[in-house]
Amino acid sequence: MPLGIVLLVVWLFLLLRYPRVMLPASGVIVALALLLAAFVGIRQWQNDQHLEQLHISIAYQPEGCEFGKPLRVEIHNRSGLVASNIQWQLHATLAGQQRNLLDTSVAEGRYRLDESLAAGDRWLHCFTVPPVRSGYRASELHYHAQDPSATFHD
Repeated sequence: MPLGIVLLVVWLFLLLRYPRVMLPASGVIVALALLLAAFVGIRQWQNDQHLEQLHISIAYQPEGCEFGKPLRVEIHNRSGLVASNIQWQLHATLAGQQRNLLDTSVAEGRYRLDESLAAGDRWLHCFTVPPVRSGYRASELHYHAQDPSATFHD
């Protein structure tokens, strides 16, 4: 923050002292900053589009998983690129409610897939259910991934 203030004061001083040189130079700097912002914005938009095609389904299915790991997570990469560093936050709610019923004081509920997932591939794994708040049963809750993130590349 102090560095930004110092740069602004120096720029204003130079602009007032040497306006003939600083006006065109400032215009070039502003144009480059706008181009950089547009490039970053387009890349973020593309990443968001690919992230929407990454489908993470989470279900409590003890019959489809090994004993002690009833939480079935399936990730389907429907984008045309390889997805890596896939992460998501696990949330458990009752039907019609938004409140996370996982006991976050014991476990954070953050999950990560360390391997890459090729375009069109599926990944399936079973996890243990993190502790839920008292008064609720894990089998009664609806699980979903919140705040997913991934890196996409060719």
